[in-house]
Amino acid sequence: MRGTGTYTAALGGSHDVIVADRVTALGTTESIVIFPYSDAPSGLLGGVGSILAVNLSTQAAGWDFNVNAPLCFTRGTLLETPEGPRAIEDLRVGDLVLTRDNGARPIRWMGSRVLSAAALRRNAHMRPIRIKAGALGQDTPAADLVVSPQHRILVRSKVARTMFGTNEVLVAAKQLLQLDGVDIRDEARGVEYFHMLFDRHEVVFANGAEAESLFTGPEAIKSVGAAALEEIFAIFPELRDADLEPQGARMLVSGRMGRKLVSRHLQHQKPLVGAL
Repeated sequence: MRGTGTYTAALGGSHDVIVADRVTALGTTESIVIFPYSDAPSGLLGGVGSILAVNLSTQAAGWDFNVNAPLCFTRGTLLETPEGPRAIEDLRVGDLVLTRDNGARPIRWMGSRVLSAAALRRNAHMRPIRIKAGALGQDTPAADLVVSPQHRILVRSKVARTMFGTNEVLVAAKQLLQLDGVDIRDEARGVEYFHMLFDRHEVVFANGAEAESLFTGPEAIKSVGAAALEEIFAIFPELRDADLEPQGARMLVSGRMGRKLVSRHLQHQKPLVGAL
């Protein structure tokens, strides 16, 4: 067994789940989600049974699971700082990073996590997403950007304004897979993910694209692991409050609406980051 999480329905409401691994009849290992208190919600595989195998195809079909997957950048990502671009693995607590809204801000906490190739095969929902240079708009990103599937990327467009009443929203990288130039990275040597936390949720500049810092929502910070979570609580004790509702730097778009947003951009042949 690997832990717990939540399933969030497209029309609202959430269900506690248990996340585990099981061996298939073919001898491979797959991730499964168990609904311990009820059958799977209505509309999810017909609502039959309480166990669902989770993979990239089920997620692409419209089922959004938060199973403590990490929200982070990968080794080699260049973050803009007052001294120029710096690789995320070279940054330390206290270093200044340029943010979209609040100028240069000090890093309050950093963490990293290595996932081997074998671990990625067992946990398909953690395989990194590559956003190729120019996939989001002109020179955006300026170089290929590789992030975890749950990591949110900023979209700026008239389409976003029409759909959400605001020019800019944050969308998880895995919801961008409809786009040419966005794909699932097959990391034969594994991947190293880096988390970066500020005093508040920020939009930072990564390889020429705008993306989020670590969000301190209750499910998001579980992805860092128990020991790291205690470090974060020591710095931000208020996060222990279950009733705390942290504010996102932008509207955080759900998976279903994120995919719809991308579809509309493709329909109108508009970049996800463009002039307003």
